[in-house]
Amino acid sequence: MKTPRFVAAGLLLLTGLLHTIQILLTKVIDPGVIITVTFGVIYLVLGFLLFRGKRIILWIAAIVPLVGIALAVIGMLTNPTVLGGVFILIDIIISACCFYLISRHKKA
Repeated sequence: MKTPRFVAAGLLLLTGLLHTIQILLTKVIDPGVIITVTFGVIYLVLGFLLFRGKRIILWIAAIVPLVGIALAVIGMLTNPTVLGGVFILIDIIISACCFYLISRHKKA
């Protein structure tokens, strides 16, 4: 079943796009925006690579969003936003899909 892979890849591409366009929507380029855009580019690359099906990409695509969650939670403590909450939720779903695929692959 490829649905979890497509969900993870699609969400990585969506959130990657949302992260990267923030540089166009903000007036002040601060370290937080740079980190957000960097994660966006990484998410876009991972989203495309997930379609290739390499196991190492599953691991990277599972772990990088966990780092994103940690950074988003820290950011939410200082400046809570709805978009930050959406990013956290999306990252949880991405990691869950990737870990599911990793665990399923071990059993086969």
